[in-house]
Amino acid sequence: MEKQARAVLVSTAVILAGMLFGSWQSRPPEAEQVRAGNASAQDIYNSVTITGTVEAANSTALCPLENAAVAAVYASVGDTVEQGEVLCTLTDAQQDSGTERMQAVWNAVAGQAAQTVSAAEQSVLRAPVSGTVLTIPSAGETVIAGLPCIRVADLNSLQVRAQSPELYAGELAAGQRANVTAAAAGDEVYAAQVDSVAPVAVRAMSLTGQSGEATVETVLSLRGDTEGLRPGYSASVKIFTEHHPDAVVVPHEAVCQRGEQEYVFCIENGRAVQRAVTTGYMLETVTEILDGLEPDAVVVLSPSDTLKDGALVEVTA
Repeated sequence: MEKQARAVLVSTAVILAGMLFGSWQSRPPEAEQVRAGNASAQDIYNSVTITGTVEAANSTALCPLENAAVAAVYASVGDTVEQGEVLCTLTDAQQDSGTERMQAVWNAVAGQAAQTVSAAEQSVLRAPVSGTVLTIPSAGETVIAGLPCIRVADLNSLQVRAQSPELYAGELAAGQRANVTAAAAGDEVYAAQVDSVAPVAVRAMSLTGQSGEATVETVLSLRGDTEGLRPGYSASVKIFTEHHPDAVVVPHEAVCQRGEQEYVFCIENGRAVQRAVTTGYMLETVTEILDGLEPDAVVVLSPSDTLKDGALVEVTA
C-alpha cells in the first residue's frame, strides 16, 4: 500500500509539473514597451540664402550735354518731382579739381539706373521722368558730359540685386520664389521672385591685384507690400530652389539603419511592422521619406536593436 501511494504521488507531481510547463510555454510573450510618433505630410522647400541690395526697379539717370558747373539746385534727394520739372541750372564750368571729378564719377556709379538719357538743354537739367530724386549734384559742383549726375526713380516698384557665390549659381533660375528680409526693416518678410540670373560670373579684384570669390548677379522683383523698404538697404534673400509638395515626413528618431538599408517600424494591431524606406531631406526635426511609408502611419521612435518584425509592442506615455 505504501508503495502504491508513493507511486500515485509521484505520478501526480509529474502531471502537475507538466501542466505548469505547458501553461508557461503557451503563455503569450510580453509586449515590448515603445514610444510612438506619427508620419505626416508637409511641403518641403530647399533654399539658398544670399545677400543683396534693395534698389528701384525703374529709374532713369540724366547726363549733362557738356561739362558745366551747377549754378542752382531746386530739388533734394527724396523729393517727388514731375517729368520736365527744372532740377538744376548750369553755368560754364571752371577748371574742375580732382575732387570734383571724383564726385561726378561717384554720382555716376552710386546706383544702377534702368536707363540713361542726355539733357535736351545745355544750361538746364530737368527731371527725365516723374518719380523720386535719388541722386542730385550740389550747387557749385562740376558735372561731366556723359556721366549721370541725376537719378530719378519710381519707388512703387522695388527690386533686389543680389550676388550669389558660384557654388550656388547652378541652383538658381528665373521664376523661383524667394523671401527677403532687411535688418533696417525689422522682422518683416517680403515676397520676391527671381527675374534673372547672370550668364557669367564676376570676380572682384582688390587694390593689391588679388582676385576675390566669383559671384553671379541675381535680380529679384519684390511682390506685394514693400512698406518699410528703401533703396540702398542691405537685404538677405532666401531663394527656394526646390519644392516637394505633400512630402511624407517622420521624426528623426523613427528612422533606423540595419546594414545598408534604412527602416521604419510601424505599429499595426499591436505589433511592430518593419518597413524598408528611402529617405530624402533631413530637416530640423523630421526626415523626409521618399518611398516606403504613407502619411498618418504610427511609427516607433528610437526602436531598440532587438526589436523584430512582428513583435508585440505596447506604447508608453
